[in-house]
Amino acid sequence: MTTNEQMLITVRTYPTISAAHLETVCTGAITIEGHWRRLYPVPLRYLDDHRQFTTYDVVSVDVRLANDGRPESRRPDMGSLKILRHVSEWRNRQDWIKPTIHASLQAMVNAGHTLSPVAAQRVIDIVAEPVSSDWSPKQKEQLKQELMFDERKPLEKVPYDFRVRWIDCAGVEHDSLVLAWEIYQTWRNFRSKYANPVEELRQKFLGDVFSPRRTVSLFMGNHSRFRDRWMVCGWYNPPTEIINEQSLF
Repeated sequence: MTTNEQMLITVRTYPTISAAHLETVCTGAITIEGHWRRLYPVPLRYLDDHRQFTTYDVVSVDVRLANDGRPESRRPDMGSLKILRHVSEWRNRQDWIKPTIHASLQAMVNAGHTLSPVAAQRVIDIVAEPVSSDWSPKQKEQLKQELMFDERKPLEKVPYDFRVRWIDCAGVEHDSLVLAWEIYQTWRNFRSKYANPVEELRQKFLGDVFSPRRTVSLFMGNHSRFRDRWMVCGWYNPPTEIINEQSLF
């Protein structure tokens, strides 16, 4: 059964090559009722311009239950998607996200969730692990596939896996793979500006995105096949002063 839902987009991963769907971006969102959604498949770069959403856009879209067994997973009808507005103020984003934040990854697991924000007591480090800069032979063949109506868009293979070391509010340390679009796009922007783009990226994230001046929660999601493998799909990082200000009322 298909239902129409309004939701706030919070997560966009870097695109991946898909045999069945050409290219997909795993998308996370929270509904107006406070339920988390994992939207898949989403061929974001191939959508019409008026449907190419960004993080913190509110959209309406028809969805149906996916068959991967994870409670948040939905298959969207991308032809039905409408962008309603953009939520630009941290205070307004807080209304959507804060009630769903877990104090620890274990608390999230205990609640039966497979996509949700987890509060970070501290982000320790960002690590870039070198990987191949080339797609696999199978992926190269998929990239050669002709599209019926569109030209295939080039998709760069970023030669790093990014990982974040962090401590949740139960004091447990984690070493998590990062899938978020923002970190990969930052590297792509920095490589033409700096002699050492990886170190510049590390300083950017530790000194700004995950700095002590911000109250950070990481959007954690698990793998479709390996359910005990948790990855950082994005983050929520309002300035701490806004959190403190709201806590007074």
